[in-house]
Amino acid sequence: YAVSNGYPIASFSETLVITAEAAIVLGIVAFYQKKTDSGFVLLGTAYAVATVAALDFAPPELLGVGQAGATLLNTGALLPQLIQNAQRRSPGDFSAVTAALACTGCLIRLFTTVRLAGSDPLLLGSYGFAFFLNASL
Repeated sequence: YAVSNGYPIASFSETLVITAEAAIVLGIVAFYQKKTDSGFVLLGTAYAVATVAALDFAPPELLGVGQAGATLLNTGALLPQLIQNAQRRSPGDFSAVTAALACTGCLIRLFTTVRLAGSDPLLLGSYGFAFFLNASL
């Protein structure tokens, strides 16, 4: 989404790093679980090719839907913790420092979106929603 809109790399570099880290961890886990067969390699290669192709061929509307879906997945991952905190009426073992750092990261993303991505409403909404959920923890 950010690439197709021509935003500078500084506005999405953390996403690139996190994606690379996740791919490396996935590869290590698959290797140690002895699941790095040809199907795993084929699926990984197909995913990488489809991702690169989407940068060139997908219409902007579809990329926007993908960005919104990624926002829902990423922020939706916090919902089980929020539900558990509400049921316990306590944050339990969830660290206030972790939540504060996550909120700070969201504020930084909001700032960089305003400065580098021209206040893109989809990105502002996603980082604002993530900030709200992290602050709720």
